[in-house]
Amino acid sequence: MKFEIKNADYGKSPYTGMTRKHWLEACEFLLDGIFSNLSSMDDQPVSPRTEFHVSYPNAGSSSTKASAERFEGLARSFLIAAPLLHNRPESVIRGFSVGEYYKQHILQAMTPGNPNYLLNLKELLAIAKPGEKAFQHTCECASLVIGLDQCREAIWDTYTKEEKDLIAAYLSEFGCGKTTPHNWRLFNMLILGFLHKEGYEIDKELMRDHAQVIISYYTGDGWYRDGHRFDYYTPWAFHVYGPIWNVWYGYEEEPWIANKIEQYANEMADVFSSMFDQKAQVTLWARSGLYRNAASSPYASAFLLRETHVSPGLARRINSGALLQFITREDVFENGVPTLGFYGQFLPMLQDYSCSSSPFWIANPFLILTYPEDHPFWTDVEENGDWDQLKENEFMETVMDGPGIVSAHQGGNGACEFRTAKGLFKPDDEYIRYYIRLAFNSHFPWEDFDYRGAEAMQYSLLYPEVKCAQVPNIIMYGGVKDGVLYRKQYFDFQYNFQGRASIDLADFSVANGHIRVDKMRIPEPPFTLTMGAYGFPKERNGIETIVEERACHHAKAVILKQKDFQQAFVIYTAWEEIAIKERSGVNPDADRSLLAYGSLRREKIYGYEPYVMISAVLSKSDDSPWADEELFPIETIEFTDKQQYGGYGPVTLVMKDGRTMVVDYEGLEGRLMV
Repeated sequence: MKFEIKNADYGKSPYTGMTRKHWLEACEFLLDGIFSNLSSMDDQPVSPRTEFHVSYPNAGSSSTKASAERFEGLARSFLIAAPLLHNRPESVIRGFSVGEYYKQHILQAMTPGNPNYLLNLKELLAIAKPGEKAFQHTCECASLVIGLDQCREAIWDTYTKEEKDLIAAYLSEFGCGKTTPHNWRLFNMLILGFLHKEGYEIDKELMRDHAQVIISYYTGDGWYRDGHRFDYYTPWAFHVYGPIWNVWYGYEEEPWIANKIEQYANEMADVFSSMFDQKAQVTLWARSGLYRNAASSPYASAFLLRETHVSPGLARRINSGALLQFITREDVFENGVPTLGFYGQFLPMLQDYSCSSSPFWIANPFLILTYPEDHPFWTDVEENGDWDQLKENEFMETVMDGPGIVSAHQGGNGACEFRTAKGLFKPDDEYIRYYIRLAFNSHFPWEDFDYRGAEAMQYSLLYPEVKCAQVPNIIMYGGVKDGVLYRKQYFDFQYNFQGRASIDLADFSVANGHIRVDKMRIPEPPFTLTMGAYGFPKERNGIETIVEERACHHAKAVILKQKDFQQAFVIYTAWEEIAIKERSGVNPDADRSLLAYGSLRREKIYGYEPYVMISAVLSKSDDSPWADEELFPIETIEFTDKQQYGGYGPVTLVMKDGRTMVVDYEGLEGRLMV
């Protein structure tokens, strides 16, 4: 099962061929998969389960999760159905009237005594776990009201006053109820905003409190801090729900806050295209990766704002490219619905707040189907932003100090690579693997940690007679100076830095990747330190990866090569060995993968030995031979100390692209932010 574009329009959409008609066909395609699991109008739209231990409901989850799973299936599939019904209210899928189906199930979900009833707030509190006061129902009520507004004439307007009042009373419980102190407050704002729009009385002070908290999360450069993290919840929640709330409520009732939401959305629009690659593809990063193309949502919702900085042609190109990245792949679907993964099912990226229907949040960008056919979003010709000007030997960087992110478009391979900071977790927190990496790349999804040595795009520290290696659990932002990004990360950080092993991180972009100039600060030898490149599929389409080795003066390289797809890892100073290991079950795009890595060992305490580890992680999107200037981009390296170990002072790198890059860690300790 996969989506295929029929009669593509490469005149209007030269990059994707996608038009408004194709987006409607994508709705029908996704609904066809959902409805393939229904045998009658009474069946609920709950996706078949293929995983039972991490996703909910499971043996350890709250009793409330049984109804939450059903509500999530209803509300999130409705986010696909509603835009279709807005345009084609008489739609029939697999013999089912889409409008009648959702009209029936929405009403039944809120009608006590009906077999499809989903429990109200009081009933959930009665069966909740101790301390459980906020419920998944709040999130799904927000999705529900978005859908009801989008296809108002097809469903909401057809209810009687008594039925509307029943639904409104149910929604109001969750809109006024306890929520979670992060993006969830937007759910309450939307529920209340919809009720206000429909003439129901709401508590405006409660609404104002939610709204002032939401804008207090703002950090700059378009990003909100969600809880204590930076991740895709900024684009797919804050910058979707915020503009909707503005239209429903904010512009008229809270203009100062609404103007801030609009301002922040435009600041995001100015930088966020830098986080999509040449094909407008999404990078696997942070939690909830199974929402996939929902990351493109700010370029859908931008046109709800009174004023927007977004180019319609670029917005359509990004949304269409991100959607096609997933729905055109057969491995994304199982039993007619998206898997719990990025491509195929991949449990290491799954969180316990997700269920089998959670992936249908991919529908957030489908709100573009509420824009009329003559809207510039649909009539303008697709654009590809700075990719149209970027040459093969160039790169373009975007620095976002607010979240501590530097993103790069790489002309040598068409990839988007971004380096992130401002992350803090307990040493054994599973979220470390989603957030704390040296870099994330659109061509190479992150690999899971196995704590047995070298890890993908991260340092790994192993002490003798210790079973598991350590990876850093805090990464801090030191800013960008003269083109160099400075960060710092600690291993086994708990409550202070005293005596903890750390790495001063310094890196900068080249056309095919990035250069690392990192300084170890590890006080307790003996230890083995490794650093891996990105994981690479061991085979593709039945063809084994070719491994090549090259050397050039002071550098060694290993190349992993497939048809139209290559990665190179190059080591310069401090690293003693370069090697490759095979791993299984850690890559979201391949069962078996190869990891190129560097390693070194230190035995002597207080020994003055090489400190600065210089390396390059590079890639190409073809199978052409690497020229020396591509594979070995550094011409010369000069340290301040006479031993040339980098124990103190700046490091000067003369690059073959003509630049001279100076890395100087002085003062980094005073600039660190988390």
